[in-house]
Order: sequence, then C-alpha cells, then structure tokens
Amino acid sequence: MKISTYEDKGVACAQYFLLFFNLMLWVVGGIMFGLGIYFHVHHDVYSTLTSETYFIGANLLIAGGVLLIVGGFFGCCSTLWDNQLALIGFIFYLVICLSLEIATAVFGYQGTPSLQAIALKHMTQDVDTKYHTMKNVRDAMDRLQSTRHCCGYNGYQNWAASTWAKNGTADGKLKGPYPVPTSCCNTTMVKSNSPAACTKLYDYGKNTQYIYTQGCFPRYKDDIVMFMYSIGAFGIGVSLFQILGIILAFVLFFSLSSTQGYKYI
Repeated sequence: MKISTYEDKGVACAQYFLLFFNLMLWVVGGIMFGLGIYFHVHHDVYSTLTSETYFIGANLLIAGGVLLIVGGFFGCCSTLWDNQLALIGFIFYLVICLSLEIATAVFGYQGTPSLQAIALKHMTQDVDTKYHTMKNVRDAMDRLQSTRHCCGYNGYQNWAASTWAKNGTADGKLKGPYPVPTSCCNTTMVKSNSPAACTKLYDYGKNTQYIYTQGCFPRYKDDIVMFMYSIGAFGIGVSLFQILGIILAFVLFFSLSSTQGYKYI
C-alpha cells in the first residue's frame, strides 16, 4: 500500500522517517547477522583456545541481527498499513528489543571478569593437557606464542608441569628445567631468525632472554576487555537508535489517531 497523503504534513514526515528507520534496521541487522555467521565459519586462533568466550560474541551478533531484521519488516508493514494496532505491536517489539540491548550493554561492561575467568580456564587446560594430544590446539598455541611474543598462559614456567613436557619427544622442545616449545623462541635475539637456533642459546633454561617469558593470557585479557567493551558500546548505540524508532512510532500513532480516528483493522 502506498503511503497515505494527509493534509497534516507531520504524518507523512513521520511515515517517511519511520520507513527510513526500518530500512536502517535491515542494514544493521544484516551486518550483525553476517558478522556472526562469519565468525562461526572462519575460526581464528582465539576460537580454538577459548571457544566459549569467542562464540558468545558471535551468537550475540546473530541473535541481535535476527531481531533487527524481523523488527524492520514488522515496522515497514505497520507503517504502510496506517494501522494503529500494528503500530502498537511494533512499539511493543521495539521495547522488548531495547530491553535486550540494554542487558547486552550491561553484560558487556559487567561480564568481563567472568569471561576472563573462562578464558584463563581454557588456556590453562590447553597448555597443561591438550597441547600434547590435540593438533589443532597445538597449532593454535604455537601461532599465538610466536605472533604475540608470549609463552605459556602466565609465563614460560607453565610448560614444565604440562603433559607435553613430561611425555613429549625432544623434537620441537627447548629442554632443561623449564622446557618450552620452539614457538616460545625470541627470534629477534637470534641472528639466524630461526626458532631452532634457540635450542643451544637457551642453554637448558639459563638464558631466558632467548625466549618469550611473559604469559599469553595477560595479552589476551586485554583483547577480552576491548571485545566486551565494544559489545557494550555497540549495545548502547543501538539502544539509542531504538529509542528514536519508538518516538517516531508514537508520533505516527497519535498523528493517525488525530487525522482519521482510531483504526484497529
């Protein structure tokens, strides 16, 4: 149905603005849904090491995207129908979405310590037991240590008590009182820029300057804080946008009531 032409220009203006708002809901919802699917399909090193933490964010994006897409469709229909009852339903839907987005924003700011604890638990298990038996964890941990210049979860000493250190072969391991994988090698300190060259220079744990000594979790913890604060900020931004939509829907509802009376069918 075409947009009604009223003498009251405010009604037409509210309709156009509300349609534009719903169009933006589709765009934002589609982007959120697409990003969530992308993060599920394209796993990175963090998704392997701390799956619960990683997929919470991806699932929030998918759920939020679906809500916005459905809301945009419902909003367009209620606007084009010039039906107050449909507008009331749309307003109610936006209020529910607004409540969920506020909860998401609060979770983003208040849930960070809990997610950090989950991430530390996973990374501890990865180093202590999974690294020795699971190739995907081993590859992910090696990549994390070599690219983020870290070793272990709290420090290079963590590897000494791991299953890998107790049962692993000598290959790919810098032995001594504190054995570490060659991915812990500080290649900037080795002229050949080769991890294998660290074996002799490390000298059975005496020359720690040839390996990365800082744990990986302190670095990853900063990423969690940034990730969760980004979710919180995004939730606040979308919430403000939803409030605008609620205001526009109310304006259109009362404008329609004043020009054509109450129309619920």
